[in-house]
Amino acid sequence: MQSQQFADILRSVPLMSPEQVGVLHKTLPPAAHSAKPDAQGESRLLERLKFYFDQHPVCVRCRSTHVNRWGTKDGHQRYCCKDCSKTFNAMSGTPLSHLRVREKLDQYVECMDGETTLRPAARRCGISLDTSFHLRHRLMALVENDSYGQLSGIAEEDETFFHESHKGDRNLLIPRKRGSRGQRKSRYAKAEKKISVPLIPVMVACDRSRHVLDAVLKKVSTKELQSQLEGKILPGSTLCLDAHLAHEHLAEKLSLSSKTLVSTSGERVKEGIYHIQTVNAYHSELKRWINGFFKGVATKYLQRYLGWKRYLKTHMFSIEGFLDQISIHWTSSTHNLN
Repeated sequence: MQSQQFADILRSVPLMSPEQVGVLHKTLPPAAHSAKPDAQGESRLLERLKFYFDQHPVCVRCRSTHVNRWGTKDGHQRYCCKDCSKTFNAMSGTPLSHLRVREKLDQYVECMDGETTLRPAARRCGISLDTSFHLRHRLMALVENDSYGQLSGIAEEDETFFHESHKGDRNLLIPRKRGSRGQRKSRYAKAEKKISVPLIPVMVACDRSRHVLDAVLKKVSTKELQSQLEGKILPGSTLCLDAHLAHEHLAEKLSLSSKTLVSTSGERVKEGIYHIQTVNAYHSELKRWINGFFKGVATKYLQRYLGWKRYLKTHMFSIEGFLDQISIHWTSSTHNLN
């Protein structure tokens, strides 16, 4: 909101009737400046989620908007759907349902700055390592599928690869070479052939305005890249690609003009402005963050970390900004309010 509009609202407050002041109080979201949860241990994040959900409650089962209030339980307003008789609250069917450490949630949001690992976050919030893990993944799930606008202007697309990882899997069965039990290795035995680890392709596309798209791919193919990019790049944009076989007809299928750079021939920039250095720099930053700072992540969680990094890259991280993002955008998209 512009400063002049805000000043006009402030000047009009003393002239409001008591009824109008009451309407204004009901319209405003819960206070954002309070650093502590309320007396019942509720967090600012949950209060905002409940506030925005209460404006347009939607049944979590049939998506009907014909719902009634249905009392409260554990401090949560419950609703009942007139069509399917399902009862629910604002957190039902979401990553924040059945959350037991509500009083720690706001404090843990401070650890979602991308610079805090699980153990320091657990110590800071006074929770167990297991709880720290689950809180991180609940919060990552809120922004995992968020998109922040279409790519436009000069867009770049390229793939990078991560080694397949089963980090944290306690039930992983590591195959043992047949007949190796009880055998002593000879001093001069030849070194065993290293087991090749599968590579997981990750697509990243970005433009010069800090908009980022990403996805974990099954394989690098024109069809899969098209499915990930279709409708996400504004018409009239130029797509910069390297000379990969899967990129040969990609821009044509997306109805975009393209610039192909043959890096093997030393071609780095075309016409002074077309290159894929921005997306390659993002690849390097992403790998340092995942492989270096976090010492790798399990492949099954890779998409969540991509979404978290995308949020940190697209936004200047702040506690209030993170709360607003997952309160307004995620609630509306989850319950089909757009």
